[in-house]
Amino acid sequence: MLTLGLLVASLTATTLLQSQVPAEAAQVAPSTSLPTTPTNASIVAMSIADLNVARSARTVDDRAAQQVAQDRRHQRRVKKQRQERRADAKAEARAARRLEIWGLPVAGAGWSAWFGESGSAWSSGYHTGQDFTAPSGTPVRAVGPGTITSARWSDAYGNIITITHPGGDESWYAHMSAFERTSGSVRAGDIIGYVGCTGNCYGNHVHLEYHPGGGDAADPLPWLRGHGAY
Repeated sequence: MLTLGLLVASLTATTLLQSQVPAEAAQVAPSTSLPTTPTNASIVAMSIADLNVARSARTVDDRAAQQVAQDRRHQRRVKKQRQERRADAKAEARAARRLEIWGLPVAGAGWSAWFGESGSAWSSGYHTGQDFTAPSGTPVRAVGPGTITSARWSDAYGNIITITHPGGDESWYAHMSAFERTSGSVRAGDIIGYVGCTGNCYGNHVHLEYHPGGGDAADPLPWLRGHGAY
């Protein structure tokens, strides 16, 4: 009986030991297992993250390229505007120079009686202007820019036009056969009338007088030369 009790006790102890081994093995197994292989889900997640990074990089590059293109377009617009302003300034300067270019009242005319000549033919006792001879009907032109302030008939001067120039100087054009202009602004070279022999006249010509500041007559030639008229 003693021997049988010992055998049962031994078997019971063995069974208890065997039942504990799986639990202990289960506790040890996680620490000794190999690394896990990535799942399909984790691979997809990593790929999406990489795509997002790439897209962000492309977006930054695209924005930078757009900014560069915008800057270049702006620079081209500024350059074009600057060129247009320069062209406009040059055109205005050319127009101003054309306005400043003075000339003689009759192109290709002969010069006859001079300022200051004395004689009984003139009521003042001397010639108060410069005569330019040309066939009747030849255009008479304004010597410089100004405004026609008078177009009238005079017994001595015949058909006469007065132009007041910037600064107040006046030029008179006498003995014309007819008027082309009787008022308004004129530029140098504008036709204001035509050569004739009206009033106290000895032959077809235009009598040009220069009145500084609207005062007494003075020799017109130095005045015209000073403006580059000849």
